[in-house]
Amino acid sequence: MPTPFLSKYHELFDADDLWAAARQSGAVTRERKVDVSALVESSVLAMSGLPGTQTTIFANYIHLTGQTLAPSAFYERFTVPFANLMADVSRRAIAAVRAVEPELRDIDELDGLLQHFADVQVADSSCQMLSKLAAHWAPSTSPERPASFKVHSVISLKDNLPVEHHISPQRDHDSPQLADSALTPGALFLADLGYVGNERLIQLKRRGVHVVMRLKSSQDPRIHSVRIGRGDKRHCRGLKLEEALSTGVLNFKEDRLDVDVVIGARIDGKSVEEVFRVVGIAATDGGEDRYYLTSVPSDVLTPDDVATSYTLRWEIELLWKHLKTGVGLAAIRAWRPAAVFALVHAKITAVALARLLELAAKPATQDHATGQLAIVLALNRAVPMILALRMRGQNVDLAEMERRLLIIATTLGRSRRQRRERARKAKRAAITQDS
Repeated sequence: MPTPFLSKYHELFDADDLWAAARQSGAVTRERKVDVSALVESSVLAMSGLPGTQTTIFANYIHLTGQTLAPSAFYERFTVPFANLMADVSRRAIAAVRAVEPELRDIDELDGLLQHFADVQVADSSCQMLSKLAAHWAPSTSPERPASFKVHSVISLKDNLPVEHHISPQRDHDSPQLADSALTPGALFLADLGYVGNERLIQLKRRGVHVVMRLKSSQDPRIHSVRIGRGDKRHCRGLKLEEALSTGVLNFKEDRLDVDVVIGARIDGKSVEEVFRVVGIAATDGGEDRYYLTSVPSDVLTPDDVATSYTLRWEIELLWKHLKTGVGLAAIRAWRPAAVFALVHAKITAVALARLLELAAKPATQDHATGQLAIVLALNRAVPMILALRMRGQNVDLAEMERRLLIIATTLGRSRRQRRERARKAKRAAITQDS
């Protein structure tokens, strides 16, 4: 098998490598009260959709180690250095996917674009609610659910995995969260309206990043020249696009429009301009005409190619579905920033593992379609088997396995009773205060 999944899995969770990385990041020093390599692996395997990801991690950890720990001592391990360690693990997992031979990747629909561009990249964000205790650092826009964070990501459509990812409070605007450095020179960037203004457009073009986006109604650029369109092309020059279209000086030709326009902005205190293209696709079903702004030359993408390539933006929605439905992002109930950061990185790692599993299974499928979400869910369901396999490697017998099961049952049962008692006390206190 060209990409054996379990060998890649063992490489990623090699105990010696993880302990070395943990010491370097400061996640551990000399003490070994908690097995950090098992904690990392337990965090990634916590794919259950049951509320309380950290509780699932605790159960996984007991499965792998048999250690008895007070819950408070366990949860204290989710520190900033541990979050940094989990970020490193997620980067290594994604790198493992990208190290696989390109012919094993399902990128047929991108082949045409990849003949012209180094990559096709998309940026977007997705929101996830948190415990209200997180409201002090992750305020949301809802008074009923006061805490929420956004996962921001720039993904490569070669593998639907992040080139860069991080989180912010939900209230933060998306545009400042876009890491321009993550966009690869020579790549095609399919941009959302909220991320790209004129200043960023010009800067990206000068860095060699090609952009396709919907034209903002507020942009109304000045026409430089007309490539495809009916009307007085000489008269169009210098007119604003909206004026030329509304007065009939410029119109669609065979339902298509392709004009060069001038975009201006102030950068470093200076007024600068660059030439871009506006592509128009006339509505054929009674809807609205669609206009796209791009820096891609006309000899690379035709107007129809521009419109078709922009539809690939929806692919990033698959990442959000894999994270939320597949590996349990929605199950996070942590409220401390470091813990939330660590858990998000664990979820990204789990999605990368599912991608490795998909690539490993591809030769056996004989090119039959295999949905990526199905593979993510298959990995989720395989977690008990993976835990059992890891315990088998420790020569855990039935008596030891039962001991670990009893630890899990008593620890989690006690934890649940404590949470319910806290909830009752809070409810009684609220009733007393109201009366």
